[in-house]
Amino acid sequence: MFKRSGAVLALLLALTACGAERPDRRTGPAEVAKVTWGLDSGPRALDPARAYDGKSALIYQQVYDSLLYLDGAGRLVPGLALSWSQPDRLTYVYKLRTDAVFWDGKPVTAQDAAFSLERHTDDAVASEFGAYFGAVRSVKATSADTVTVKLSRPDPFFRYVPALAGQVLQRSFVGANPKGFGTAQVGTMGSGPYKVESFSPATGATLVRNDRWWGAKPQVARLEFKVVSDPETLRLAVQSGDIDGTFLSDPSLSRRWRGLRSATVTWGPSPQSVYLSFDVTSPPFDDARVRRAIAMSVDRGNLARALFDGHARVAASITAPDIWSGLAPEQAGADQVRSLYDGLPGLPFDATKAAAELAASKHPKGFAVSVPYPASMKWLGDVLQNTAQNLKPLGVELTPRQVPFQEYIGRLYGKEKLGLQIIPYTPDYPDPAAIPSLVLGGGAFNTARFTTPELERLLAAQSTAKPGERVEGLQKILTTLADEMPYAPLFHPDLGLALNNRLALPDGTSVWLNFSQQWATRLRAAD
Repeated sequence: MFKRSGAVLALLLALTACGAERPDRRTGPAEVAKVTWGLDSGPRALDPARAYDGKSALIYQQVYDSLLYLDGAGRLVPGLALSWSQPDRLTYVYKLRTDAVFWDGKPVTAQDAAFSLERHTDDAVASEFGAYFGAVRSVKATSADTVTVKLSRPDPFFRYVPALAGQVLQRSFVGANPKGFGTAQVGTMGSGPYKVESFSPATGATLVRNDRWWGAKPQVARLEFKVVSDPETLRLAVQSGDIDGTFLSDPSLSRRWRGLRSATVTWGPSPQSVYLSFDVTSPPFDDARVRRAIAMSVDRGNLARALFDGHARVAASITAPDIWSGLAPEQAGADQVRSLYDGLPGLPFDATKAAAELAASKHPKGFAVSVPYPASMKWLGDVLQNTAQNLKPLGVELTPRQVPFQEYIGRLYGKEKLGLQIIPYTPDYPDPAAIPSLVLGGGAFNTARFTTPELERLLAAQSTAKPGERVEGLQKILTTLADEMPYAPLFHPDLGLALNNRLALPDGTSVWLNFSQQWATRLRAAD
């Protein structure tokens, strides 16, 4: 879920046109003995099925090889699968490389790859990626180097799943450790560019270069991930050189990160959305007037300028406008998307209208509500605190409550008694239906518990409709969201990178970095 650093998206590759070699990752002669990378919260596990979050993925993407990857522009590129095709709407075929081995020297087989994908469909595993496999009927190794996936219904978004949840695990190791796999006690077995020397959800992880890896030798020999939860302590550690790099997810601290002598800080736009989620099945949020009253009490414009120093865009929808390039790539499409957003019902900061909405609701005298936010994302608490001040004259007592990251995300996945939540979410693949398909209807992340038969019909049509029809359908979906307000869009914040001047990350960072790149293989000594 919490992921990445941003770049404007380019065109998507069509699945059937893919099959080129993954671009070479060439290394210079200089070796970097050690890089220490800062995390603002701890990784949960090294088992992808039990750690669908950005902090864990930053580590385990260096440990495993995935079938496919997304490049910086959101295009599918080869990983363990050298080529792939879609013979028909229900079939995906992946041809694997034959020179990959696990750390223990055993070859990576098609059986390992098929097992790793199929594991996400197992109810006993209860994979956090399970929702992406809802259309999967079977996964089989159909030859020594071929994996074939059969779907029960068309799902055009499945083409991205092997880049998101395609990490290949050693079947025999998982089978011998079904309960403890990926924990600090049991560990894991991968074939990626780095091996695990140590792992702790509390303190981080230490990885060492895997000399058996099939790819170009990474320059960094040792990669240490260190959890530093206090933002100022993390900044000072980067300034002193104790931490070599970190991905920045708190644009409210951008002023503090200016002027570091030992490191360079860059920020870029992202399709990440920050929004309020209202559980529409429980009072007082079962009343749309209450939801609108709260939404109109968030001073988005001033927060974007004052709190984020301009490193956030005010959001008109939970779907960012810069994620449409694959669906509407031409100028006519861009104009259509711009017109779509211009036509959405506005969401002004207006205390008078907010008071009128609440007065006309079933809760005219107000109410009290506690809203959790993760300790590693203090800026979410700042947004809540500002909104709480605006809600006081309405009789609404909003109390921000800081909780550990693991508790915060665990509760969201549990979806029990959520009430009002503040959620930062980055789409997992470059398609404007990515967030709506997860947070509406039967989506795995429908924290608002909001659905209608018409919405479910429109969402289902996204799987089969032509591009123009899809844009029209999404316009209806986003308009419904703006009218009913199960989710109140707030911002599209920038994401950043702080990197010691002795290091370089060629080609910069990408919004897809955390979940779908072996980004550490690109780290090298600066020229």
